[in-house]
Amino acid sequence: MSSTLLAISLILPGSMPAWAQREPVLPAVSAVPDAGDGDATTPVPAATLPPPAASSAQAASAVSPALPADAARAARAKPVVWQLQIDAPAPLDKLLRTYLDLARFQEESSKDQSLGIRRSELRRLVVSAPEQARGLLEAEGYFNAQITTRVSEDQPDQPDKPVVVSIQVEPGPHTVISKVQFVFEGELDNRLSNSDPLAQALLDKLERGWGLPQGQVFRQADWSAAKNAALARMRADGYPTATWSGTSVTVDAETHTAKLFLVADSGPGFAFGDIRVEGLNRQPASAIVNLAPFHKGESYSEKKLLDWQERIQKLNMFDTVFVTTDLDPTQATATPVVVQVHEQPLQTASTGIGISSNTGPRVSGEHLHRNIFGLDWQSKTKVQLGRNESTGQLDLTSHPWPGNRRGLISLQGSYLVDSEDTVTTSQYLRVGQLREGERLERTDYLEFQRAEVRSAQSVVVSNASAVSGTAQWVYRDVDSQILPTKGYTALGQLTGGRTYSALDDEGYFGRTYARVTWYRPLWLHWYATARGEIGQVYARDQVSVPDTLLFRAGGDDSVRGYAYRSLGVTRDGVVVGGRAMSTGSIEFAHPLSSKMPSLWGAVFLDAGDAADRFGDLQPKVGYGVGVRWRSPVGPLRLDLAYGNEVQRWRMHFSVGISL
Repeated sequence: MSSTLLAISLILPGSMPAWAQREPVLPAVSAVPDAGDGDATTPVPAATLPPPAASSAQAASAVSPALPADAARAARAKPVVWQLQIDAPAPLDKLLRTYLDLARFQEESSKDQSLGIRRSELRRLVVSAPEQARGLLEAEGYFNAQITTRVSEDQPDQPDKPVVVSIQVEPGPHTVISKVQFVFEGELDNRLSNSDPLAQALLDKLERGWGLPQGQVFRQADWSAAKNAALARMRADGYPTATWSGTSVTVDAETHTAKLFLVADSGPGFAFGDIRVEGLNRQPASAIVNLAPFHKGESYSEKKLLDWQERIQKLNMFDTVFVTTDLDPTQATATPVVVQVHEQPLQTASTGIGISSNTGPRVSGEHLHRNIFGLDWQSKTKVQLGRNESTGQLDLTSHPWPGNRRGLISLQGSYLVDSEDTVTTSQYLRVGQLREGERLERTDYLEFQRAEVRSAQSVVVSNASAVSGTAQWVYRDVDSQILPTKGYTALGQLTGGRTYSALDDEGYFGRTYARVTWYRPLWLHWYATARGEIGQVYARDQVSVPDTLLFRAGGDDSVRGYAYRSLGVTRDGVVVGGRAMSTGSIEFAHPLSSKMPSLWGAVFLDAGDAADRFGDLQPKVGYGVGVRWRSPVGPLRLDLAYGNEVQRWRMHFSVGISL
């Protein structure tokens, strides 16, 4: 590495006060306690000490006449009043005031007056300041700085006037990176020589993700961070025992450039071996093994292990999950993977009580069996009784199958009273499978459902059944699944089938539905949320479609300011579902107080409608204000909304997020 010079301009002896210059070493000295500094000692020439046989009174008499040398020495022993001035461009001035010993001692002594400093100690700090400043400036990329220190003269006639220590810095230009060179040893080098695609992909990641690219200013903190990040990348992508064999920075002070040279020893390339599951009593190992995102012999990946551990935790079958590997270089080609789990109880039951602005108060009970009849299926039974809505539901979900697939069977019956005392009863049976990915989740199922709508006078307004097939996609790309502030979620459905009606004609139909929610942080701690949804049913006008497959709007997660499911098509004086629907919403939220960052205030605007045709849509507008509490289980929302069409205020509250 080429040497680097830092020009330091020091005021020579003669320009500084005598006390600020280095003193010559005194021969034959003894140490006597300094009454002013407790345990501190002051060197005093032995010739000035009183004779050993003299009494204390004689000693006092012997030293009472103050000689000039004694007076100077006594003055040096007293604390000196001083102040520091740093003249450097921002932000270097703040850096020096934070880390220079001179600056830190001045700050501490200003808080505690007992921490006085003698001239000898101040002299030591002044002499060491340029070297300290040089190290700090080099860490920020200034390798050709000029530093000047000055100390003002004592003023005998003004003993209380502080001595001024000034440090002037001219940092010069930044040093920038002119070249970055990687050299590899070990198995990674062998694979690169053989044009292995995975090794080349890793090299590309290292070069693209390198934190100090050519043309960037060199800083010590960035240099350390870049090396740590590159090493972590190698360890995470197949070489968990990788180390740096050597790294160097060559700085050319004349051209203000730096060359980076790094040698990495990758060690052996690791590959996944056999999987061993520990801690199982009632659950099958296949529930865990089938979720593995890798196969035996596949290159080691730390990310895949972490993703696998997260998937196992989401099964709701285990209290604790730990996925580990034995990184033994002698077993690198087949590294054993150990999964340690602790099972949750086989069965759990819970009860609850709640209230919703959509459907009113309710009580509920739920039972979960994590391996019903030993068939490797979970069953969840839920019963909910409410003022406006009552439901009973049974969900059967298989343990994971190979390929991240799970089987599902669902049966539900519901009784719903709408705002005009219209009663909708419905039942469905679904059979299908779920495919889970990192962000994308797909569900395919066949379904039979029936729905009937009766007016308050018990007049049947709609009655239809349908057999259909549905493909559903759910995509999530957000910073938090529970409390998102950045990213978006999307849901899409495609349905096709045949209806069977007790009132109108039978026939074939199609249905599409999409919903997107977008989250974005703004300036000054504001956060935006936008939502849009659209849906349509395709069928001949005479074909009756179950009301549960049609669309309505209004309510907490639709158009606030209007009652739940109150926007739709009016038939025989009763609101029923329409074949076309579109809604949209925009909301801005901000924390109400820095002391309570989880409590937000919000303003919002919603609009939307449902009709039999898109051309018949007449968007209804609602707007208002609300409060958000970002709780551990999701946001609790309390909104006061004004429905422009109905010209009245309505309260809305809900918990959680909607896709």
